[in-house]
Amino acid sequence: MKTSIYIAISTNGLISNSRNVPDWLSPEYGQGMYSICQQFKAVIMGKTTYDIIAPDYLPLKDDGITIVLTTHEDEKPANPTVNFTKAEPAEIIQRLADEGYEQAVIIGGTMTISQFIKAGLVDDIYLIVEPVLFDGGLPLLKDVARDLKLNLVDVAKLNANTVQLHYQLLSVVAGG
Repeated sequence: MKTSIYIAISTNGLISNSRNVPDWLSPEYGQGMYSICQQFKAVIMGKTTYDIIAPDYLPLKDDGITIVLTTHEDEKPANPTVNFTKAEPAEIIQRLADEGYEQAVIIGGTMTISQFIKAGLVDDIYLIVEPVLFDGGLPLLKDVARDLKLNLVDVAKLNANTVQLHYQLLSVVAGG
């Protein structure tokens, strides 16, 4: 099963500002995120990301599956695709594979992305670099005690100031 990350970052590498408000994202980022979610039909996110985008901006409404990592598994989902779980990343990927999904996309946030990378379950990453700098916010990764080698697959200019970098994760760097 292929697992991708699709995430916007500031020019200085943060995935959220200190206000945790996504008002800095370009329409092109939103279009790309919705497109990959519709293509894969399996979306993974953390509870903070869910709380920011639900119910109006969830990328899947009636078709597919949205996995939300949380300890609050009894919460009422915003739509029929939403499944709350505290399962580990490997269990989630196995569940999706068992249900017939061939691809999944992680759309946020720091802890969720870090857990899947630490588990060695991420194949590629789409970094959408937005033309902003933050003096505080969330990093892409936290507590990932290894270095990863990446291979640049593609670069696309999404608008006059926003670029998309598509990387394949290759391996752990020696000594990392």
